Amino acid sequence: MRATNDAVADLIPVDVVVNLTLAAGWYTAVHRPKTTLVYNCTTGGINPFHWGEIEYHVVSSFKRNPLEQAFRRPNANITSNYLINQYWITVSHKAPALVYDFYLKLTGRKPRMMRIFNRLHKSMLLLEYFSSQSWEWTSDNVNMLMGQLSPEDRRAFNFDIHQLNWPEYIENYCIGTKKYVLNEDMSGLPAARQHLKKLRNIRYAFNTILLVIIWRIFIARSQMAQNIWYFVVSLCFKFLSYFRASSTLQH
Repeated sequence: MRATNDAVADLIPVDVVVNLTLAAGWYTAVHRPKTTLVYNCTTGGINPFHWGEIEYHVVSSFKRNPLEQAFRRPNANITSNYLINQYWITVSHKAPALVYDFYLKLTGRKPRMMRIFNRLHKSMLLLEYFSSQSWEWTSDNVNMLMGQLSPEDRRAFNFDIHQLNWPEYIENYCIGTKKYVLNEDMSGLPAARQHLKKLRNIRYAFNTILLVIIWRIFIARSQMAQNIWYFVVSLCFKFLSYFRASSTLQH
């Protein structure tokens, strides 16, 4: 995903928006302000949450609560660089999708992964402008409105963003997606975790095979590449030997 890790993701839970709207309607009907008041229902200036943090918490949540029929292990790569983003789209999305669609064709089924990823990329493209920048919003009217409410109304129509715990919110969001959007039962978590381990082992095996192929093609056939490889390995070995010797002398 193309975004800036330090940019503020000005997300807002929908129930907060509803509560603020109801409270603003009450205040307008009762107090009749002479000017039109604008209430900025945002989190960035009060309880900021950045795109880099979203990446970490979403991936962590889906690793703890994996999907039952996951195609790949949960992973996210947020970068502001266009070329790096296109590289990850090609390697992590398009290439596996093409391979899987080819498999579906061979088995007489309708290809679908490229179509799904194309829709995903269009949605991500629309989000790029907002995920790459931050905005500053004033909260004076929101704070004023909060002060006008009684303690009972503050509890019933709570829109205090200070109380929002982002890691907990993201965890509940991911679990809600699993349960209510994908209709997966939480009792299937043990099997889903086993499936995730299989995907991890497949990835390790694939990376090992890829490394062997690269070795055979580029390093084993080039004397210069072999010399560089042996130099790097010997340098690492000398560093480890020096580190062990230093640790022994300290003891």
